[in-house]
Amino acid sequence: MSPRNIVKKASEVGLGIIAITDHNMTENSFYAHELGEKSGILVLFGMELQTEEEVHVLAIFDSFETAFLFQKTVYDLLPPVKNDPDFFGDQVVVDGNDQIVRFEDRLLLNSAQISIAAAVSWIKSHGGLAIPCHIDSPTFSIISQLGYVPDGIPFDALEIRDIKNAHALAPLILQKHTPFVTFSDAHYLQDIGRRATRLDLDEPSCKEIERALKMLGDNDGSLPGAHQQRRQETV
Repeated sequence: MSPRNIVKKASEVGLGIIAITDHNMTENSFYAHELGEKSGILVLFGMELQTEEEVHVLAIFDSFETAFLFQKTVYDLLPPVKNDPDFFGDQVVVDGNDQIVRFEDRLLLNSAQISIAAAVSWIKSHGGLAIPCHIDSPTFSIISQLGYVPDGIPFDALEIRDIKNAHALAPLILQKHTPFVTFSDAHYLQDIGRRATRLDLDEPSCKEIERALKMLGDNDGSLPGAHQQRRQETV
């Protein structure tokens, strides 16, 4: 799962936009973005945040500076517990040449002491996208932890593993007009591209993705299709 291998695999399966969203960390996205520019793939800078409610939320940004600022904010809110590489494995930052830049000593698998609402507020105030992950998962999802998707939090979309679950989940989603999306959630190279969402964009950017998702939510909240006369990107 080095940046070079990720970008190569994304190109092979025809993805136009990807995001690197390590658990409570953003640094590997920097090197993948550099490689993506050479391959014609937009690599956005992201994180899979674990909030104090033990809910996974994707935070995705256009700039590494903003993403890294978010990482530093989250890092200070993590418990001061050291990683045990023998048990959890190494936590590494890897450059575009597959060389290890550094090892992260603090355990990144813990929850940061920030609420969902506060995290989304930070993300949106800094121009990012906020998307609860795998809401149909029995663990670390907003529905498994809270029992429902609350209203009043400006999520851009709700990520779902299997669209067949959408009907059953609908009564638990109080925040109406929020579209479903689906992503590969790849932890291994072979998983990249196993699920994807097609968006119709004027340009590849977080702002334009936000606009496209809002239009979908205002229509019917379903998974995006390719039916508008705009640039199509698969993410």
